[in-house]
Amino acid sequence: MKWVSLFLAAMLVFSAMFIFPAMPAKHNDTYDFLIIAHEKFVKELQKFVEYKNEHGIKTKLVGLNEIYEGRYFKCHGRDDAEKIKYFIKDAYDAWHIKYVMLVGSADLLPVRYSYLNDISSTWEYERKFISDLYYADIYDANGSFSSWDSNNNGYYGEFQHEINGEKYTDKVDLYPEVAISRLACRNNMELKNAINKIMAYEAGIKNNKILLAGGDSYPNDPCGNIPEGIYLENKIAEVLSNYEAIKLYPPENAADISRHINEGVAIAVLEGAGAHHLWATHAYDSEKWIYYYGWNIRLLKNDIYPIVVTSGARLAKFDEKRECFNWIWVASRHGGVASLGSTGLCWTGHGRNVSEFYLGNLHLRFFQQYKNCSRLGDAWKNAIVSYLNAFEWNGKVEKAFHMKAAEEFIIFGDPTLSIHSIESMEYTNVLYVGGSGPNNYTSIQAAVNAANNGDTIIVLPGVYNENVSIDKKIEIIGRNATLVGSFNVFSSAKIRGFEIKGENYSIKCKGNDAFVEGNSIHSYYGIVIENASCVRINENAFECRYGVYMKNSPYAKFNDNIFHNNWYGIWAEKCDFIEIMNNNFSSNRWYTLWLEGSNGSIVENNSFYKNWYSIFLYHSNDCIIEKNEILHNEHGPQIVFSSRNSIRSNDIRYNEHYGLYVDNASKQNEITKNNIIDNAYNARDDGKNKWHANYWSDYIGNKYRLLAFLRVPKFIPKFNFDWHPALQPYEL
Repeated sequence: MKWVSLFLAAMLVFSAMFIFPAMPAKHNDTYDFLIIAHEKFVKELQKFVEYKNEHGIKTKLVGLNEIYEGRYFKCHGRDDAEKIKYFIKDAYDAWHIKYVMLVGSADLLPVRYSYLNDISSTWEYERKFISDLYYADIYDANGSFSSWDSNNNGYYGEFQHEINGEKYTDKVDLYPEVAISRLACRNNMELKNAINKIMAYEAGIKNNKILLAGGDSYPNDPCGNIPEGIYLENKIAEVLSNYEAIKLYPPENAADISRHINEGVAIAVLEGAGAHHLWATHAYDSEKWIYYYGWNIRLLKNDIYPIVVTSGARLAKFDEKRECFNWIWVASRHGGVASLGSTGLCWTGHGRNVSEFYLGNLHLRFFQQYKNCSRLGDAWKNAIVSYLNAFEWNGKVEKAFHMKAAEEFIIFGDPTLSIHSIESMEYTNVLYVGGSGPNNYTSIQAAVNAANNGDTIIVLPGVYNENVSIDKKIEIIGRNATLVGSFNVFSSAKIRGFEIKGENYSIKCKGNDAFVEGNSIHSYYGIVIENASCVRINENAFECRYGVYMKNSPYAKFNDNIFHNNWYGIWAEKCDFIEIMNNNFSSNRWYTLWLEGSNGSIVENNSFYKNWYSIFLYHSNDCIIEKNEILHNEHGPQIVFSSRNSIRSNDIRYNEHYGLYVDNASKQNEITKNNIIDNAYNARDDGKNKWHANYWSDYIGNKYRLLAFLRVPKFIPKFNFDWHPALQPYEL
């Protein structure tokens, strides 16, 4: 016993002299949401954690020191950023977290820089950029920890990273296991502003307005001369079609943007250029900048806080002394509830490619996910995954640009934010015309007068003799109803399912975003569109003198319509960027499709059969005529005073005059991979244009293959050549 007593006494002395390291605490709980914060923010966040737990989001708050001291899991990692990432991995494995929010600026909570060489002229200017995706990409494809430093040289996310003449590339997975965001707070006031707006947003009423501000990102662009910001934002508007789009194309000035933000929008999209603390764009083909600064955000007085999405260089670069543009939206008293932007020199495509590649495509995917997700972080995560799955990355440049778009795309805000998505906007009221009982009216105009924005009017079977004026965002649906008269549309109304017999015209659109679908139209002018943008004409049947007459109305879309036995099918003057797809034009007696001064338009997948003139471009540049069937017309396509158009992959056969004619004032058109077969005169080119790889029924090399082997070109009157004619017709 004496020896036992001496041993215990010695142990007490030893334990007083030395402190054994604490063992990591064991936690078997599960959580949805992990918040990692610098210690200075922990107290302020307690109320927010309680709020989240009360609203069904199981939330765990952890301070940085708790990570470094091994409070929950054993701490390991080569630097502080890797220690945080290992902690997120352990929390993902043990607690099954889905969302992570980092709270602290770059000075307070570590960032990871990606050393990705985008193989562009700007690389020397930006050898590294912040990527919070690093923290979300926990495992690689083999289930191993994704360190982003597979060669262990201390540089992370390397791609063609050059050191002393040698280039290094890490194995980087990029696929996020968790949805991650950051509140880049420098002080508790910024944190308080952000938290208060999150709670107010989730408790607030729904808003169905989206602000789209954009212009021409690359003025005088040789790649089609398309205003990229406008083109991309119209694509976004199509995805979120149940939102009321406010289109500033471009904004007149900063006050124009601020006015609409103050009036209240759910989403604000600013597609353009940037320089860390300011966003900018141009009017179409103008070199003059239109700016929106960080201080413009600070002067906002809005009480409805939008989710803000921006494109522009380094607008989310939050490691500088001056606050970045995207963080100001969230840190300010007013402004936005969340913002998404790029931490680096973001890349977007030129022309129509703006929606096909890089950041523009990622933005489009984000909004596709946004309308189907209930949490902001899920929309971000799903967009990243969808984007990474979408491309085959072959060349180094292409791969670098795609990787960079994903790595630099960041959320400032709460990843568990409950999105006010309005995928299918509920109508507040349904009114009837021609029936009996409540909400029934004897005339369409009376129902329109009684309706509110968002209402639906159903017109029951019958003949209605009236001229209807519409200045509200409503939908009017005809059920075997005939209107003898006209619709005059001054709003983004929808008109569906009528037979319309107008004396002078059937429908006149003077409101942006009007939608006309599924009608049978008979009048001198079927539809007149004047000074209205983004009108959509789908699945209608026209038998008129002019099916559609339009002027000064860009971005219209025509899909799946039938133009039969008109004098003129579509006559468009000064209507840039219209899209005419999947329509049927037959037996029209004069100009079937006339595009005058309508630059950047697309004519694709249409059928032109037994018309007089099929397609006529007049003073229209940068258009695409593609995959059309042009058969048995008096005249195939005519290109007059029009340049830089692409005529490709069309089937042009059996036309009574020229299959394709280009006048001497038309330059730099490219005519390629068309079937030009058995027209009275297959083609004539009086200008200087490029013909390449077309199939010609009258090419001498078809009969004498030796001449084809010797690369004898196809001669095209007046004096031009197709230097590489195809020897077999294309399957179009």
